[in-house]
Amino acid sequence: MRKYFYCLFILCCYTSNNLNAQSKAGHIEKLMNQYAANDQFNGVVLIAEKGKVIYQKAFGVADYEWNIKNTTDTKFEIASITKTVTALMVMQLAERGKIDLNGHISDYLKDFPQETGSKITITHLLTHSSGLQTDIADFPSSGNNFPDIAAKINEDFLSISEQVSLIAKRPLLFEPGTNFNYSSDGYTVLGRIIEIVCNKTYEEVLDSLIIKPLGINQTGYKDHFTIIGKRAVGYAETWLGYKRGRPFGIAPSGGMFSTAGDLLKWEQALYTDKIITQPSKEIIFRKTPFVTGNGWKVNENFFNTKSSDSIKIVKCTGGLPGFTALVVRFLKDNKTIILLENIRQMTYRHDEIAGEIGNILYNKPYTLPKKSLAKEMLKTLQSSGKEQAMNLYKSFKKNSSTWYLNENEVNSIGYFLLYNLGKKDAALEFLKMNTMEFPNSANAFDSLGEAYMENGDSKNAIENYKKSIELNPGNDNAKKMIEKLTSNK
Repeated sequence: MRKYFYCLFILCCYTSNNLNAQSKAGHIEKLMNQYAANDQFNGVVLIAEKGKVIYQKAFGVADYEWNIKNTTDTKFEIASITKTVTALMVMQLAERGKIDLNGHISDYLKDFPQETGSKITITHLLTHSSGLQTDIADFPSSGNNFPDIAAKINEDFLSISEQVSLIAKRPLLFEPGTNFNYSSDGYTVLGRIIEIVCNKTYEEVLDSLIIKPLGINQTGYKDHFTIIGKRAVGYAETWLGYKRGRPFGIAPSGGMFSTAGDLLKWEQALYTDKIITQPSKEIIFRKTPFVTGNGWKVNENFFNTKSSDSIKIVKCTGGLPGFTALVVRFLKDNKTIILLENIRQMTYRHDEIAGEIGNILYNKPYTLPKKSLAKEMLKTLQSSGKEQAMNLYKSFKKNSSTWYLNENEVNSIGYFLLYNLGKKDAALEFLKMNTMEFPNSANAFDSLGEAYMENGDSKNAIENYKKSIELNPGNDNAKKMIEKLTSNK
């Protein structure tokens, strides 16, 4: 009888846990369906608890030209998540005595300038405190517009060694170890050091140290020539729709592709000693004074609530023209959130999405996403004119339950109308609206001042620049514009 009761108890516990997982999956499904319906997510989402997938689904399109849908085994470029893998390989080689974390670049790369190479340690490179610059191409944060050098890097198909030779010529931003600057260049240098100490290519080392041991066969280091099956095409969102994302150079800082399933295998391996030992993991996941290190960001308080309610997470992100990626790890409870997209959205939403999924995983209230009013107004402006677009805004004021208005989006559309489409009157209407909705934003009034100036209305331009300075006395641009406008009178 006692044995029967024990089995019944175990069955009830299993059923309860299973129903709980099903309930969470249902809420996540509702959340992600809404993001997809709003054109705010296009890719694959995977959620796991203790390594078991409780929700996985593909949304949207992998290739718009052929109308091929994303699937759960679509391969995405994972961009800077590659840095976490590079860091893992460095730690593996450190455990084997091939790399000294306190060693310097010049200990490994003899052709790197001694003046800087003798100052920068491996730890500096891992924690973005080396003083090396951001990226050879210095691409802007929007991820959609790139200078000529970025194209040159791609066209020349530069090797890691050739990239490092360019990096070595650039001056340091600060003395190593004294500050923080997120540096893809630093991880490219680490990739070259890996090649030197192993006497193999970065791709060969990646294959032997990470891919084969973990059996993640849908993962690899991309190149410009190999045909890769089920590989998503990358797109960039613009105010006129989607366009192909510009190809970008491959490097140990952001050159890998993978699937959500393979990323889960890799992430779960970090709970074991299969790749690196516990002391190395403690180094990788320690909180640093420089915000992020070893490819990961550490956040002690995921829900931003009282300290007793804090949940420690680590996360890694990636972004390239056409791709964004996020892996969030709840270390204590072994919960995982993986988001992969092949559209570089103009508004970054992965942290927002992960936050709502995190709320669901911990049985907290969550919020369904709203549609972008600014985007809808722009569409209406293009199809039906300015008056109809502003009528849409008036209806929003009466009922905002399904719409949101974002200051940066409105500001960006205002500039797009002003400079790209030459619709100065419409730009003024959008930027006026921004100051009404965000009356404490110095930037909103600065932008409206610029629109008035472009329309030849110096009086209103000066008035709005002055308002911007009231809100932000340090706005030197507004001061210069006022001086320019008054001197022209």
